[in-house]
Amino acid sequence: MGFDLQILRYVLDAKRSGADFSRAATLGRQNLHVERSTFAREANRFGMPELAARSEEVFASYPYVDNLMRLLGADIPASIDASAYEGATHIFDMNLQAPEALRGAFTLVIDGGTLEHVFDFPRAVRNVAAMTSVGGSFLSINGCNNFMGHGFYQFSPELFFRVFSSENGFDIESLIVSEVNDDAIWYDVTDPAIMKSRVELVNNARTYLMMRCKKVSLVEPFQTIPQQSDYQEQNWLRPEEMMLDQGFLKRPFHQRLVERYFPRPARLALRRLSQATRHHFSSSAYAPRRL
Repeated sequence: MGFDLQILRYVLDAKRSGADFSRAATLGRQNLHVERSTFAREANRFGMPELAARSEEVFASYPYVDNLMRLLGADIPASIDASAYEGATHIFDMNLQAPEALRGAFTLVIDGGTLEHVFDFPRAVRNVAAMTSVGGSFLSINGCNNFMGHGFYQFSPELFFRVFSSENGFDIESLIVSEVNDDAIWYDVTDPAIMKSRVELVNNARTYLMMRCKKVSLVEPFQTIPQQSDYQEQNWLRPEEMMLDQGFLKRPFHQRLVERYFPRPARLALRRLSQATRHHFSSSAYAPRRL
């Protein structure tokens, strides 16, 4: 677990956007996976020249991000892990209920790739909700595409829109997909419930789903079980009507031609082009420019 370049950028963006780092905690004791010169460049890019000037101090706690958290405003940087082997400040398994002493303890919780490794995701979300103070923020950066085998899960934007909702005490302020390579562009994701269609992405590079949300109310999550938006809102056909649906057989000629005669790489390329024209993703105002 650790802050690579894209995660570092998202953390700096959270600071620039007003997140309160005074009582910050990371899920897992996070490492810092960027070079000093890269760190200084990014701090300057996000309008933090005083942080860039203190790069040596940041790296004094290397390989961990403890000093970075301090310089971003944390009084005492905290970390949460199921194991003590990296010296986390709080030891407990996110599959289990968080200790009562940590309820409302943090103004910011940062997940730099932990939830994807936690089997009981709903319990982990309940723990995040319990540990984050009202008005505090939760940052999550986890695998979205092409991370198969890395953890238990690869996450969908639909899941995060439904889970970190007002019904569960949260308000999403930023939800972005970005490939992990250094020159990747960030793209804001539109809520499928607003699009009235599924938001899908096919690509060939490892891709992060990055979210920042604020805890806006003190409620117990999942009093209403989240449902995927199209299943929740769609008026389903009765079984006898579904039997009469010949839409699949009446697909356009060009679609049937492509499926029959085009090689798979060409079909995937055309699918990506089709997705790009549906405007589910838009270039984010938060994005650093191409390097």
